[in-house]
Amino acid sequence: MLGAETLGRALRGVIMTSGIFSQTIIVGVGLLGGALGLASKRAGVGGRIIGLGRNESKLTRAVDLGAIDVWATSWTDALGLATSTDAPTLIVFCAPVEANLRALDEFWTLRAAQEFAGRDYLISDVGSVKTGFAEATSRLRASCDLAGNTRIAFVPAHPIAGSDKSGVEHSTSTLFDGKLTILTPWSSPNERRAALASGGARAFRIPEDVESDPAFQTIRRKFALAFAEDERIARDDSTHGALSITDKISVTLEDSDFPAVSLMREFWRRLGSFVVETSAAEHDHILARTSHLPNLASVLTMSAVPMDEFIFAGTGFRDVTRLSGGNPEVWTEIFETNRVALLDALERVESDLLRWKTFLSEGDREAILTFLKETKKKRDALGS
Repeated sequence: MLGAETLGRALRGVIMTSGIFSQTIIVGVGLLGGALGLASKRAGVGGRIIGLGRNESKLTRAVDLGAIDVWATSWTDALGLATSTDAPTLIVFCAPVEANLRALDEFWTLRAAQEFAGRDYLISDVGSVKTGFAEATSRLRASCDLAGNTRIAFVPAHPIAGSDKSGVEHSTSTLFDGKLTILTPWSSPNERRAALASGGARAFRIPEDVESDPAFQTIRRKFALAFAEDERIARDDSTHGALSITDKISVTLEDSDFPAVSLMREFWRRLGSFVVETSAAEHDHILARTSHLPNLASVLTMSAVPMDEFIFAGTGFRDVTRLSGGNPEVWTEIFETNRVALLDALERVESDLLRWKTFLSEGDREAILTFLKETKKKRDALGS
Protein backbone atom coordinates (compact mmCIF):
# COMPACT_ATOMS: atom_id res chain seq x y z
CA MET A 1 0.00 0.00 0.00
CA LEU A 2 2.51 2.60 1.14
CA GLY A 3 5.77 0.99 0.16
CA ALA A 4 6.98 2.32 3.52
CA GLU A 5 6.68 -1.05 5.22
CA THR A 6 9.41 -2.49 2.97
CA LEU A 7 12.04 -0.71 5.05
CA GLY A 8 10.62 -2.13 8.27
CA ARG A 9 12.86 -2.09 11.27
CA ALA A 10 15.80 -0.74 9.29
CA LEU A 11 14.29 2.75 9.53
CA ARG A 12 13.18 2.65 13.14
CA GLY A 13 16.70 2.99 14.43
CA VAL A 14 17.41 6.18 12.46
CA ILE A 15 14.21 8.12 13.13
CA MET A 16 15.65 9.91 16.13
CA THR A 17 19.31 10.04 15.08
CA SER A 18 20.92 13.41 14.47
CA GLY A 19 21.76 12.83 10.80
CA ILE A 20 18.67 10.89 9.66
CA PHE A 21 20.00 10.40 6.09
CA SER A 22 23.45 9.37 4.87
CA GLN A 23 23.04 11.50 1.77
CA THR A 24 20.36 13.39 -0.08
CA ILE A 25 20.03 13.48 -3.85
CA ILE A 26 18.12 16.60 -4.93
CA VAL A 27 16.71 16.30 -8.45
CA GLY A 28 16.34 19.83 -9.79
CA VAL A 29 18.27 22.41 -7.75
CA GLY A 30 16.08 25.47 -8.22
CA LEU A 31 14.39 27.58 -5.55
CA LEU A 32 12.86 24.68 -3.59
CA GLY A 33 15.68 22.23 -4.24
CA GLY A 34 18.24 24.81 -3.16
CA ALA A 35 16.26 25.68 -0.04
CA LEU A 36 15.98 21.97 0.78
CA GLY A 37 19.75 21.60 0.57
CA LEU A 38 20.45 24.71 2.64
CA ALA A 39 17.86 23.82 5.29
CA SER A 40 19.10 20.23 5.48
CA LYS A 41 22.62 21.47 6.09
CA ARG A 42 21.47 23.93 8.73
CA ALA A 43 19.58 21.20 10.56
CA GLY A 44 22.25 18.56 9.97
CA VAL A 45 19.76 15.97 8.72
CA GLY A 46 20.54 15.36 5.03
CA GLY A 47 24.11 14.08 5.08
CA ARG A 48 26.04 14.76 1.92
CA ILE A 49 23.90 16.82 -0.48
CA ILE A 50 24.12 15.71 -4.12
CA GLY A 51 22.52 17.85 -6.82
CA LEU A 52 21.26 16.18 -9.99
CA GLY A 53 20.40 18.17 -13.09
CA ARG A 54 21.33 18.88 -16.70
CA ASN A 55 22.70 22.43 -16.53
CA GLU A 56 26.29 22.31 -15.29
CA SER A 57 26.59 26.07 -14.77
CA LYS A 58 23.49 26.15 -12.55
CA LEU A 59 24.71 23.15 -10.57
CA THR A 60 28.12 24.79 -10.10
CA ARG A 61 26.33 27.91 -8.89
CA ALA A 62 24.40 25.78 -6.37
CA VAL A 63 27.71 24.44 -5.00
CA ASP A 64 29.10 27.98 -4.75
CA LEU A 65 26.01 29.04 -2.78
CA GLY A 66 26.33 26.08 -0.43
CA ALA A 67 23.00 24.52 -1.46
CA ILE A 68 24.67 21.25 -2.50
CA ASP A 69 28.05 19.64 -1.89
CA VAL A 70 28.59 17.95 -5.26
CA TRP A 71 26.66 17.53 -8.47
CA ALA A 72 25.99 15.05 -11.27
CA THR A 73 24.21 15.13 -14.60
CA SER A 74 23.21 11.45 -14.70
CA TRP A 75 21.64 8.99 -12.30
CA THR A 76 24.62 6.66 -12.61
CA ASP A 77 27.00 9.42 -11.52
CA ALA A 78 24.67 10.62 -8.75
CA LEU A 79 24.33 7.12 -7.29
CA GLY A 80 28.07 6.69 -7.60
CA LEU A 81 28.55 9.79 -5.42
CA ALA A 82 26.18 8.35 -2.81
CA THR A 83 28.74 6.17 -1.11
CA SER A 84 27.56 5.82 2.49
CA THR A 85 25.16 3.07 3.59
CA ASP A 86 25.07 3.96 7.31
CA ALA A 87 21.55 5.40 7.03
CA PRO A 88 18.93 5.62 4.24
CA THR A 89 19.53 7.66 1.11
CA LEU A 90 16.90 10.35 0.57
CA ILE A 91 15.97 11.25 -3.01
CA VAL A 92 13.77 14.33 -3.44
CA PHE A 93 12.34 15.31 -6.83
CA CYS A 94 12.23 19.12 -6.92
CA ALA A 95 11.68 19.78 -10.63
CA PRO A 96 8.29 20.66 -12.18
CA VAL A 97 5.64 17.92 -11.97
CA GLU A 98 6.09 16.30 -15.38
CA ALA A 99 9.89 16.55 -15.24
CA ASN A 100 9.76 14.78 -11.87
CA LEU A 101 7.82 11.90 -13.38
CA ARG A 102 10.30 11.54 -16.23
CA ALA A 103 13.23 11.61 -13.81
CA LEU A 104 11.52 9.02 -11.61
CA ASP A 105 11.15 6.68 -14.59
CA GLU A 106 14.84 7.18 -15.46
CA PHE A 107 15.80 6.37 -11.88
CA TRP A 108 13.71 3.22 -11.89
CA THR A 109 15.42 1.84 -14.98
CA LEU A 110 18.53 1.41 -12.80
CA ARG A 111 16.79 -0.69 -10.16
CA ALA A 112 18.75 -3.83 -11.09
CA ALA A 113 22.09 -2.01 -11.59
CA GLN A 114 25.02 -2.38 -9.24
CA GLU A 115 25.02 1.36 -8.50
CA PHE A 116 21.50 0.96 -7.12
CA ALA A 117 22.22 -1.99 -4.83
CA GLY A 118 22.88 -2.29 -1.14
CA ARG A 119 21.03 0.74 0.19
CA ASP A 120 17.76 1.79 1.79
CA TYR A 121 16.10 4.52 -0.27
CA LEU A 122 13.35 6.91 0.72
CA ILE A 123 11.81 8.60 -2.33
CA SER A 124 9.93 11.89 -2.04
CA ASP A 125 9.15 15.08 -3.94
CA VAL A 126 7.94 18.65 -3.32
CA GLY A 127 5.30 18.91 -6.06
CA SER A 128 2.08 20.87 -5.64
CA VAL A 129 0.04 18.12 -7.40
CA LYS A 130 0.31 14.66 -5.84
CA THR A 131 -2.00 12.25 -7.68
CA GLY A 132 0.28 11.73 -10.67
CA PHE A 133 3.30 11.03 -8.47
CA ALA A 134 1.24 8.65 -6.32
CA GLU A 135 0.03 6.75 -9.41
CA ALA A 136 3.59 6.53 -10.74
CA THR A 137 4.98 5.15 -7.48
CA SER A 138 2.15 2.61 -7.26
CA ARG A 139 3.02 1.42 -10.76
CA LEU A 140 6.72 1.18 -9.90
CA ARG A 141 6.10 -0.77 -6.72
CA ALA A 142 4.20 -3.33 -8.76
CA SER A 143 7.42 -4.02 -10.71
CA CYS A 144 9.70 -4.06 -7.71
CA ASP A 145 12.51 -6.33 -9.03
CA LEU A 146 15.26 -4.55 -7.13
CA ALA A 147 18.98 -5.15 -7.04
CA GLY A 148 20.19 -7.32 -4.17
CA ASN A 149 19.86 -6.09 -0.57
CA THR A 150 17.98 -2.96 -1.65
CA ARG A 151 14.88 -1.56 0.06
CA ILE A 152 12.78 1.38 -1.00
CA ALA A 153 9.87 3.46 0.28
CA PHE A 154 7.84 6.30 -1.21
CA VAL A 155 6.56 9.21 0.91
CA PRO A 156 5.60 12.21 -1.29
CA ALA A 157 5.56 15.66 0.29
CA HIS A 158 4.42 19.19 -0.47
CA PRO A 159 5.87 22.10 1.54
CA ILE A 160 3.53 25.09 1.32
CA ALA A 161 6.38 27.49 0.76
CA GLY A 162 7.83 29.35 -2.17
CA SER A 163 8.53 32.73 -3.71
CA ASP A 164 7.56 34.80 -6.72
CA LYS A 165 11.22 34.43 -7.73
CA SER A 166 12.86 31.31 -9.14
CA GLY A 167 16.34 29.87 -9.17
CA VAL A 168 18.76 28.62 -6.54
CA GLU A 169 20.15 32.12 -6.03
CA HIS A 170 16.88 33.01 -4.28
CA SER A 171 16.92 29.95 -2.00
CA THR A 172 17.24 30.41 1.76
CA SER A 173 17.78 27.98 4.61
CA THR A 174 14.72 29.42 6.39
CA LEU A 175 12.21 29.01 3.57
CA PHE A 176 10.35 26.20 5.38
CA ASP A 177 10.39 27.76 8.86
CA GLY A 178 6.88 27.93 10.29
CA LYS A 179 5.36 26.60 7.06
CA LEU A 180 2.99 23.67 6.61
CA THR A 181 4.32 20.57 4.87
CA ILE A 182 1.82 17.94 3.72
CA LEU A 183 2.88 14.31 3.40
CA THR A 184 0.77 12.13 1.10
CA PRO A 185 1.76 8.51 1.84
CA TRP A 186 -1.70 7.30 0.76
CA SER A 187 -3.06 7.48 -2.79
CA SER A 188 -6.76 7.61 -1.90
CA PRO A 189 -9.01 8.48 1.04
CA ASN A 190 -9.83 4.77 1.39
CA GLU A 191 -6.15 3.92 1.90
CA ARG A 192 -5.89 6.59 4.57
CA ARG A 193 -9.02 5.33 6.33
CA ALA A 194 -7.56 1.82 6.28
CA ALA A 195 -4.46 3.12 8.06
CA LEU A 196 -6.71 4.76 10.65
CA ALA A 197 -8.69 1.57 11.12
CA SER A 198 -5.53 -0.53 11.52
CA GLY A 199 -4.15 1.75 14.22
CA GLY A 200 -1.21 2.84 12.06
CA ALA A 201 -2.47 6.42 12.12
CA ARG A 202 -4.92 8.55 14.06
CA ALA A 203 -6.99 11.59 13.28
CA PHE A 204 -5.17 14.88 13.69
CA ARG A 205 -6.03 16.55 16.97
CA ILE A 206 -6.23 20.19 17.90
CA PRO A 207 -4.75 21.83 19.88
CA GLU A 208 -2.25 19.38 21.34
CA ASP A 209 -0.70 18.41 18.01
CA VAL A 210 -0.08 22.05 17.19
CA GLU A 211 1.03 23.16 20.64
CA SER A 212 3.73 20.48 20.78
CA ASP A 213 5.24 21.53 17.46
CA PRO A 214 8.10 24.06 17.11
CA ALA A 215 6.17 25.91 14.38
CA PHE A 216 3.13 26.36 16.64
CA GLN A 217 3.30 30.13 17.05
CA THR A 218 3.35 30.89 13.33
CA ILE A 219 0.69 28.43 12.25
CA ARG A 220 -1.66 28.35 15.23
CA ARG A 221 -4.11 30.88 13.85
CA LYS A 222 -4.80 28.92 10.68
CA PHE A 223 -5.43 25.73 12.61
CA ALA A 224 -7.69 27.56 15.04
CA LEU A 225 -9.75 28.76 12.09
CA ALA A 226 -9.79 25.36 10.39
CA PHE A 227 -11.04 23.68 13.54
CA ALA A 228 -13.60 26.44 14.18
CA GLU A 229 -12.02 27.56 17.42
CA ASP A 230 -12.49 31.15 16.31
CA GLU A 231 -16.16 31.98 16.90
CA ARG A 232 -16.18 34.38 13.96
CA ILE A 233 -16.03 31.45 11.58
CA ALA A 234 -18.95 29.06 11.14
CA ARG A 235 -18.06 25.45 11.99
CA ASP A 236 -19.37 23.75 8.87
CA ASP A 237 -19.61 24.40 5.19
CA SER A 238 -22.67 22.29 4.55
CA THR A 239 -23.88 24.39 1.63
CA HIS A 240 -21.18 22.81 -0.47
CA GLY A 241 -21.13 19.41 1.18
CA ALA A 242 -17.57 19.78 2.44
CA LEU A 243 -16.08 17.35 4.93
CA SER A 244 -14.63 18.65 8.16
CA ILE A 245 -10.86 19.07 8.08
CA THR A 246 -10.69 16.42 10.82
CA ASP A 247 -11.88 13.93 8.20
CA LYS A 248 -9.04 14.86 5.83
CA ILE A 249 -5.79 15.03 7.79
CA SER A 250 -4.15 12.39 9.95
CA VAL A 251 -0.94 11.62 11.80
CA THR A 252 0.96 8.34 11.42
CA LEU A 253 2.03 6.91 14.76
CA GLU A 254 5.78 6.62 15.32
CA ASP A 255 5.47 3.03 16.56
CA SER A 256 3.29 1.98 13.62
CA ASP A 257 4.08 -0.26 10.65
CA PHE A 258 4.93 2.81 8.56
CA PRO A 259 8.35 3.98 9.84
CA ALA A 260 9.25 5.77 6.60
CA VAL A 261 6.38 8.20 7.16
CA SER A 262 7.60 8.92 10.68
CA LEU A 263 11.08 9.44 9.28
CA MET A 264 9.89 11.98 6.73
CA ARG A 265 7.80 13.81 9.32
CA GLU A 266 10.86 14.11 11.56
CA PHE A 267 12.95 15.32 8.62
CA TRP A 268 10.51 18.11 7.71
CA ARG A 269 10.00 19.09 11.34
CA ARG A 270 13.73 19.62 11.67
CA LEU A 271 13.65 21.80 8.57
CA GLY A 272 11.22 24.03 10.49
CA SER A 273 7.86 22.83 9.12
CA PHE A 274 4.66 21.80 10.79
CA VAL A 275 3.65 18.46 9.24
CA VAL A 276 0.29 16.80 8.56
CA GLU A 277 -0.69 13.88 6.34
CA THR A 278 -3.50 13.22 3.91
CA SER A 279 -4.06 11.23 0.75
CA ALA A 280 -2.85 12.39 -2.66
CA ALA A 281 -6.44 12.72 -3.90
CA GLU A 282 -7.57 14.79 -0.91
CA HIS A 283 -4.47 16.96 -1.15
CA ASP A 284 -5.14 17.78 -4.79
CA HIS A 285 -8.75 18.79 -4.14
CA ILE A 286 -7.72 21.02 -1.23
CA LEU A 287 -4.87 22.68 -3.15
CA ALA A 288 -7.11 23.19 -6.18
CA ARG A 289 -9.17 25.53 -4.00
CA THR A 290 -6.46 27.16 -1.88
CA SER A 291 -3.69 27.55 -4.48
CA HIS A 292 -4.58 26.70 -8.07
CA LEU A 293 -7.95 28.47 -8.18
CA PRO A 294 -6.53 31.76 -6.79
CA ASN A 295 -3.84 31.68 -9.46
CA LEU A 296 -6.43 31.10 -12.18
CA ALA A 297 -8.60 33.92 -10.80
CA SER A 298 -5.59 36.23 -10.98
CA VAL A 299 -4.96 35.19 -14.59
CA LEU A 300 -8.60 35.77 -15.56
CA THR A 301 -8.63 39.20 -13.93
CA MET A 302 -5.54 40.23 -15.86
CA SER A 303 -7.01 38.86 -19.08
CA ALA A 304 -10.22 40.88 -18.64
CA VAL A 305 -8.46 44.27 -18.69
CA PRO A 306 -7.09 45.70 -21.98
CA MET A 307 -3.59 47.17 -21.85
CA ASP A 308 -4.76 50.66 -22.76
CA GLU A 309 -6.66 50.76 -19.45
CA PHE A 310 -3.64 49.89 -17.30
CA ILE A 311 -3.11 53.59 -16.65
CA PHE A 312 -6.14 53.39 -14.34
CA ALA A 313 -4.88 50.34 -12.42
CA GLY A 314 -4.05 50.90 -8.75
CA THR A 315 -2.54 48.81 -5.99
CA GLY A 316 -5.67 46.67 -5.70
CA PHE A 317 -5.33 45.56 -9.31
CA ARG A 318 -1.64 44.84 -8.78
CA ASP A 319 -2.40 42.79 -5.64
CA VAL A 320 -5.09 40.71 -7.34
CA THR A 321 -3.04 40.07 -10.48
CA ARG A 322 0.35 39.40 -8.85
CA LEU A 323 -0.07 35.62 -9.18
CA SER A 324 -0.63 35.89 -12.92
CA GLY A 325 3.06 36.74 -13.25
CA GLY A 326 4.06 33.15 -12.41
CA ASN A 327 5.96 30.89 -14.78
CA PRO A 328 3.50 29.97 -17.59
CA GLU A 329 5.09 26.56 -18.23
CA VAL A 330 4.95 25.60 -14.56
CA TRP A 331 1.34 26.70 -14.17
CA THR A 332 0.27 25.01 -17.40
CA GLU A 333 1.57 21.75 -15.92
CA ILE A 334 -0.21 22.36 -12.62
CA PHE A 335 -3.55 23.18 -14.25
CA GLU A 336 -3.27 20.20 -16.58
CA THR A 337 -2.18 17.63 -14.01
CA ASN A 338 -4.77 18.76 -11.45
CA ARG A 339 -7.56 19.48 -13.92
CA VAL A 340 -10.17 17.20 -12.32
CA ALA A 341 -9.90 18.81 -8.91
CA LEU A 342 -9.68 22.28 -10.46
CA LEU A 343 -12.87 21.64 -12.43
CA ASP A 344 -14.62 20.81 -9.14
CA ALA A 345 -13.37 24.08 -7.67
CA LEU A 346 -14.54 26.00 -10.74
CA GLU A 347 -18.03 24.52 -10.40
CA ARG A 348 -18.25 26.05 -6.94
CA VAL A 349 -17.13 29.43 -8.28
CA GLU A 350 -19.54 29.09 -11.20
CA SER A 351 -22.39 28.64 -8.75
CA ASP A 352 -21.41 31.83 -6.95
CA LEU A 353 -21.03 33.71 -10.25
CA LEU A 354 -24.56 32.74 -11.22
CA ARG A 355 -25.79 34.04 -7.86
CA TRP A 356 -24.00 37.32 -8.47
CA LYS A 357 -25.51 37.69 -11.94
CA THR A 358 -28.88 37.35 -10.25
CA PHE A 359 -27.95 39.85 -7.53
CA LEU A 360 -26.87 42.42 -10.08
CA SER A 361 -29.64 41.88 -12.63
CA GLU A 362 -32.27 42.21 -9.90
CA GLY A 363 -30.48 45.01 -8.06
CA ASP A 364 -30.60 42.96 -4.86
CA ARG A 365 -28.64 45.27 -2.55
CA GLU A 366 -29.34 43.21 0.57
CA ALA A 367 -28.03 39.99 -1.00
CA ILE A 368 -24.87 41.77 -2.18
CA LEU A 369 -24.28 43.25 1.27
CA THR A 370 -24.82 39.89 3.02
CA PHE A 371 -22.43 38.08 0.67
CA LEU A 372 -19.72 40.72 1.14
CA LYS A 373 -20.11 40.69 4.92
CA GLU A 374 -19.77 36.90 5.04
CA THR A 375 -16.62 36.85 2.93
CA LYS A 376 -15.11 39.83 4.80
CA LYS A 377 -15.64 37.99 8.08
CA LYS A 378 -13.70 35.00 6.76
CA ARG A 379 -10.90 37.14 5.35
CA ASP A 380 -10.57 39.21 8.53
CA ALA A 381 -10.29 36.05 10.61
CA LEU A 382 -7.46 34.77 8.38
CA GLY A 383 -5.37 37.83 9.21
CA SER A 384 -2.75 39.65 7.20
